Amino acid sequence: MRTLAYAALVVTVPTVAIAGTACPAPEPIATAAITQPPAQLTDAPPVTAAEIAASPALTRITSRGAVLYRLKEEHGLRGVFARTGDQFRVFYLTPDDQAEIGGVMWDASGRNVTRTQVAEIPGAIPTAHWAPAPVPSPSANDDLPHAGTVVDPVARLAAAHFGVDGRQNAPRVYMIIDPLCPFSTRAFGVLQPYVESGKLQLALVPVAINDHENGGASTPAALQMLSAPSQEMARAWRRISDVGHAVPGQAPDAAASAELTLNLAAAHAVKMRGTPTLVWKDKTGASRQETGMPDDIAQFLASLPS
Repeated sequence: MRTLAYAALVVTVPTVAIAGTACPAPEPIATAAITQPPAQLTDAPPVTAAEIAASPALTRITSRGAVLYRLKEEHGLRGVFARTGDQFRVFYLTPDDQAEIGGVMWDASGRNVTRTQVAEIPGAIPTAHWAPAPVPSPSANDDLPHAGTVVDPVARLAAAHFGVDGRQNAPRVYMIIDPLCPFSTRAFGVLQPYVESGKLQLALVPVAINDHENGGASTPAALQMLSAPSQEMARAWRRISDVGHAVPGQAPDAAASAELTLNLAAAHAVKMRGTPTLVWKDKTGASRQETGMPDDIAQFLASLPS
């Protein structure tokens, strides 16, 4: 997905307190910067061109010019240190080399595994503070930061992993949801009559931000949704809502964890403040975004393309 400038980008937010309309999202962790990039990272051997060519995941990471260095394998996942200029990110590769997971690894004892892995690289201690992250490019294949990028929320979510609910030719509304957020569930129910009547199509983008409230139940529920086929994701969510957690005995797909990570990156890119977040193109072609259910449903529906 190419980066575009959108002069008519419109982002609307509710004027009421977010706590009353949505499950609040934490601020994304800022990507750390290497203040004095070393000429050579002696403790992290570079990934060879042959290794990159043989790995779809590594090929995606390097597609925007990142230089890769190998990290020690931990808990069955190979790690790579990706550097672009004075910025870096750590990725872990799935065993089949088809997907990458960007972020920090913690073990069962609470040890920051990633911090230990990169501690010997000058300037590469990962962040441990909460702060707004640089806005990433709206690309499905690159989550390295690119400062100053203008993000069209509709284009960014179109590159995420989602399931559709509603008629194919109905106006599409992306809805970022935590499957166990009560406000997400309520919004899904409120919008169902309009989905069934063909006035809109919901594109459900699962994330997991409510684990701290429900004992870690949001993540397996989101993984279960992402494991369902696109046309079945809404039905999977209804089953999850019926029991209040992921349905027992249904193991998630191997790619679901990476897809969840990418969805959360997309949510941070569009500066999601909580779930649900609605994103759509209005009749003028401008992108619009709102946290929680719109105060005026009729006005919201009237803004959608015919």
